[in-house]
Amino acid sequence: MMVLIGVALSVATLLIALSVTAGFEKDYKKALLDFNAHVLILPGEDQTFLPVTIQKTFQDANLPDVKLISITPYLYREALLIHQGVLKGVVLKGIQKSEVRSRKSEISLGRALAEKLGVQSGQEVKLLIPTGGDISAKNTKRLEVSETFRSGLYEFDSQFALIDLKNLQELFGLPSTQHGFELRLDNPEMAPLVSAALEKSLGGNVSIQNWVELNEPLFQALQLEKWVFRVLMGLMVFVSSLNLIGAVLLSIFRNQKTISILRALGLSAVQIRGLFAWQGFALGLGGILLGLALGLCVVSGLNRFHWVPLDPQIYFLEKLPVNVEPITIFIIASLSLLLVWQTSWLAAGRASAIPIREGLHGPGQ
Repeated sequence: MMVLIGVALSVATLLIALSVTAGFEKDYKKALLDFNAHVLILPGEDQTFLPVTIQKTFQDANLPDVKLISITPYLYREALLIHQGVLKGVVLKGIQKSEVRSRKSEISLGRALAEKLGVQSGQEVKLLIPTGGDISAKNTKRLEVSETFRSGLYEFDSQFALIDLKNLQELFGLPSTQHGFELRLDNPEMAPLVSAALEKSLGGNVSIQNWVELNEPLFQALQLEKWVFRVLMGLMVFVSSLNLIGAVLLSIFRNQKTISILRALGLSAVQIRGLFAWQGFALGLGGILLGLALGLCVVSGLNRFHWVPLDPQIYFLEKLPVNVEPITIFIIASLSLLLVWQTSWLAAGRASAIPIREGLHGPGQ
């Protein structure tokens, strides 16, 4: 019974750990792709591009596995927001809004940023544009908070504000041609290939980056974390499966006389070994199935009831994310079954090594 419980707890722990790391990776990727573009193009100081130029360059690259969904202009600038004595540094992202919906005096704030400033939709904030001089009416502008947004990552929600691109250019005294382009693809995983093709065609003065390149340290850390969990939790499964050796050997010791009788009746050593190997395998199989069921129940509870809250300032997320991948369940089950069978077969080898005469005089049924 203790062997079954040990295997079950080890398998459940491995499944939960890998589901949590997969959940972090999925939620981070979703938030990044929803808020940011897949490919960013920023022309040099003396360069200007039109969307049709970029679209033609993309078509000439002849990339069969990816399609271009949209090309939109963007611009980033840093500024300060002030509301009721609270001052907060922000990243202003200029985006192209429809003429019907946008007004020059509007700004959209991240939910966490609005909470820090203590401002709600419909209220006004002061935008302070850093110029290196004194604060005056020339570099201060009142803007109405039109809405707040939640991207899924606290880092974005606490630092970013969205504003109309033309308004941002006017506030900073920039020409209307000074901006970059955001490209969205139907297959974001192809972004590195697309950025490489565009960089080759558009020239060296153009800065082209993709979401994989910009967030590479984050996903490398997540991959390292997944491998650490795999090794540590895999060792737990291995150690728990070693208990099967003791269980099988104890069963062999108790049944020495029965083994000798069966050998005398003509049963081969391989057949005897197979009987005890299957006995240990059945015990391990029960533990694996119980562990998978327990792990799935815990993961389902975490996903539905959010038992484990997180500090968004540290983890950028407000709840513990989980994501159960079918391939993960298959790999855990397959490797655990293989490990249990090899352990049981190794331990059962002792049964075939018992001499018939020694077994008949030893303990047993």
